[in-house]
Amino acid sequence: MGDESAFEALFHLYVPRIKPVIAHVIQVEGPEKDIIQEIFLSIWLNREKLSSIDSPRNWIFKIVYFRCYSWLQKQGVRNKAQQAIIQESSDLSNLTEENIAFSETSQLVKQAILSLPPQAQKIYLLSREKGLKIAEIADLLELSSQTVKNSLVRSLKSIREYLVNQGIILPLILLGYGILYFL
Repeated sequence: MGDESAFEALFHLYVPRIKPVIAHVIQVEGPEKDIIQEIFLSIWLNREKLSSIDSPRNWIFKIVYFRCYSWLQKQGVRNKAQQAIIQESSDLSNLTEENIAFSETSQLVKQAILSLPPQAQKIYLLSREKGLKIAEIADLLELSSQTVKNSLVRSLKSIREYLVNQGIILPLILLGYGILYFL
């Protein structure tokens, strides 16, 4: 069953010696008791080796350093994991905010398109949603290419102004290059 009284004597002899070493190595207050418990559990589980060890003191301090560095390594992994979780949740939060802003802008663009005159709406939607070229729209609606082009320029300007009035500033070039297709 092992000599519990000898183990208790060993415990009381070494705890005051190893506690400052543990505090110095880990440089954090609090976990010393847990580390001491792990150390002495390890000693108890390997107690049959004590009789064959030339220098029990050195063996115990090896265990102390091993447990301290093991604890520090676990803390490093834990801290990295926490940082990764914090970063991921921050990224998700930013992504959620961006999605909300994108959705709101999309709704505003749709409202701006609906505020266009019917012919301008039709031309704009054929251009942006159907991806038709100016000449194709002109043929389809029996208009001149210049009329279609002028209508698109006016529509883009009108949509941009609508957005600016709503507090959304998008460069005209983004509106012109089909970003609204994705909104």
